[in-house]
Amino acid sequence: MTDTERGRRLMDPALRHLMRVSKSVGRDPSLVQGGGGNTSVKTVDGRHMYIKASGTALKDITEQRGWCRLRVDSVLAILEDESLVELDSAERESEIVRRLAICCEGNAEAESRPSVESHLHALLGRCVVHLHPIVVGAYVCARNGQRELQRLFKHDSPPPLWVPYVDPGYKLAKRVKRLIAIYERRWGRSPSVLFLENHGLLVAAATPEKVLEHVRRTIAVCSSNLGHARVRRRKAPPRNEVVRLKLAIRRGIFQATGRYVAVAHFSDDCLAAFLARRDAQALISLPALLPDELVYANGPPLWLEPGDAESVNGKLKRQMERGEMPAVSFLVPGVGLFAAGSKKSIPTITEVAAAALLVRAATVDLGGPEPLTRRQRDFIIHWEAENFRREIARGPEAGELMGRIAVVTGAGSGLGRSIAIGLARAGACVALADLDLPSAEETASLISKEAPVPSSAAVRCDVTAEKEVDQAFAWVLDRWGGLDILVNAAGIAPPYALSDLPVEQWRAALEVNLTGYFLMARAAARIMIQQGMGGSIINLSSKSGLDASRSNTAYNATKAGEIHMARGWALELGEYGIRVNSVAPGNVFEGSKIWNPEYIRACAKKYGIKPEEVIPYYVNMTALRRRITGLDVANAVVFLCSDRARTITGQTLVPDSGQVMVR
Repeated sequence: MTDTERGRRLMDPALRHLMRVSKSVGRDPSLVQGGGGNTSVKTVDGRHMYIKASGTALKDITEQRGWCRLRVDSVLAILEDESLVELDSAERESEIVRRLAICCEGNAEAESRPSVESHLHALLGRCVVHLHPIVVGAYVCARNGQRELQRLFKHDSPPPLWVPYVDPGYKLAKRVKRLIAIYERRWGRSPSVLFLENHGLLVAAATPEKVLEHVRRTIAVCSSNLGHARVRRRKAPPRNEVVRLKLAIRRGIFQATGRYVAVAHFSDDCLAAFLARRDAQALISLPALLPDELVYANGPPLWLEPGDAESVNGKLKRQMERGEMPAVSFLVPGVGLFAAGSKKSIPTITEVAAAALLVRAATVDLGGPEPLTRRQRDFIIHWEAENFRREIARGPEAGELMGRIAVVTGAGSGLGRSIAIGLARAGACVALADLDLPSAEETASLISKEAPVPSSAAVRCDVTAEKEVDQAFAWVLDRWGGLDILVNAAGIAPPYALSDLPVEQWRAALEVNLTGYFLMARAAARIMIQQGMGGSIINLSSKSGLDASRSNTAYNATKAGEIHMARGWALELGEYGIRVNSVAPGNVFEGSKIWNPEYIRACAKKYGIKPEEVIPYYVNMTALRRRITGLDVANAVVFLCSDRARTITGQTLVPDSGQVMVR
């Protein structure tokens, strides 16, 4: 028997059922969007309950993570404590979070946090599913939704339970408890289906099969009364227009909030149909209909006319002046939906925003939408439990380069790899550009082992080929929607004495080390100027660019040229807030393609020493007698790209352990 098979036999059946139900409903974006929704399954004796952990997506629950195991009687006891009613909402909700944590035992992970809806699940049957289906959203967010549901399910006995809107968490659980007691007195059993006004759907049953069957039937009945969503064949917008809007939105968010974000574009036939509606802008102008709109997407998308993208900054500032959260999604007629955030949060924002549009459209045939009130929205925005879910959905905010978008050439090995890893550790999204794509993909794999969310991607690029350079930057804009950092790190070093240097090797060094730097910097500068957020360009030179080394004509010349190019670019680009600097490291041996056996043998011959003596020889040439690592160079680059170096441009930083003293 394998360890996996043994583990399955030992796993509590309730946990196995939880995983099955969660994955069944969690993969369908028409039922649940982003990290929303919830599931629970009680043990056979009813004493314990496995429930999805707060902030975890249903489809991501595994045997090891994404759930909590709670004592049911302890959870229900919280609802019996009337002293909680006397507390103000902030103090009460914080206390409930603390008490729910005490109810946990045998958690999958130390950081797992019980769902804020644990009370609701404890009150209902053995298997409980809480979803936010788009078709159900149409009813629970519409003025005539309750009446229509009563008509649709009039032959059901017992019927579904309608739960009028109340603040989620403790108050909602108390309301549901009272309504269930009334329901049981009338019908002799607890409800199987609950419609939560301006919230979603709760379904309970004795088995996983039954609860999934109830979900399917409820969705089918609700769908039968709604007209099929109109589909309009979309015409793909011009790529240049999409890029222009991405850059304008990114700049507006930066100006209004100081945040660096990635921006993604989304469009499909359903979205095109919504944008074609005459009432599309009016529907979008309404406040949030559902809590998840606020939790995951800061409210509904902000409407932008194509020519009005430059006003994003002012619109966001006005939102914040009204006490609202600044929009992170934007709807542009004829173009589509734009989502702005971290690499982790963008898919969730897109899902939630797109679903909200469909819900709004569907409510029109049910008496029109009924948004959350200002007080209700304020509660959601400031509710501690929802702030926790919001932070989980957004992802980690650590790192001084968080949200910035970088391109590193030569990222497949040596210093390019070290610099790329350093930028990713500092929070940047990093495009790993290299002629050797498999090596760049290996760098991406190394980064992914450190980051919970992929923050890098490899792209093949010959820096000497103008067309490939332009294609690489187009790929970056398509993927992340902007550019903040370029690090030119690709380079070669032909090890020849002057009398032996082949002209083709000379020309190859000029092409890679100078033409390549020029082509990449030119393309980056064009984007940064259009984007209007400043930026940082780093030329990776060498101490040989400051203090020439023997038998290194091509390398000496090109590395000195890189420094002087950077100084000229700094003068040109300063008016746009773009800083250009050079880093001139000493000899870095780890992972270097330059310091290959052939090059080491050439150095040994040059100095009349043995190959194994070459590296110690170079280390001993430094004042500190200390080896320079890739991390040392990466730290220098991160510093120059950060706001700590905001007044530094046209300079050369020399991490060389004191071999060359710049005067």
